[in-house]
Amino acid sequence: MKQTSLRQVKFHPTSVLTTSILAALIFAGFIIWRFEGETRRFLLYYFAPIGIPFVTFLFDRLERHATIHPVARGIDLFVMILSLTRSVIHIPFFSGHALFLSYAMLTMRSTTARITAAIVMLEVAYLKIFVWQDATLLGGIAIGCLAALVYRGFFKNKAK
Repeated sequence: MKQTSLRQVKFHPTSVLTTSILAALIFAGFIIWRFEGETRRFLLYYFAPIGIPFVTFLFDRLERHATIHPVARGIDLFVMILSLTRSVIHIPFFSGHALFLSYAMLTMRSTTARITAAIVMLEVAYLKIFVWQDATLLGGIAIGCLAALVYRGFFKNKAK
């Protein structure tokens, strides 16, 4: 009988997805408890869903921590800070959601993580294009892709 290690369980796609959904549900519960009206609805349909790919991103990075170049970790931190800052301060040109999700989709190895990011990106794109007519989607995707290219450059350099 094959023995399963704690690491295999902790980073198994089912464990990661379950933890990510649970975290998003806890955040949604906090939103319901703390906010009312349109603010509550906005936070529930726009901010709560990104919790799932965000947590899967954290698991992806934690699993591969030892193999990630320090500069690549710095790029991760920069992207996360810039994305989160965009959620509380209006910075023109780019969407923090689009920045984080495009970067995550292009840099994560976990299929589960990439799928969750893609699903939430579809929601963000729909809202930005059809509901809000908001061009910041394009700026976020452009910055996310550029950051992913730089990140991948440091991974190639480490492999040499």
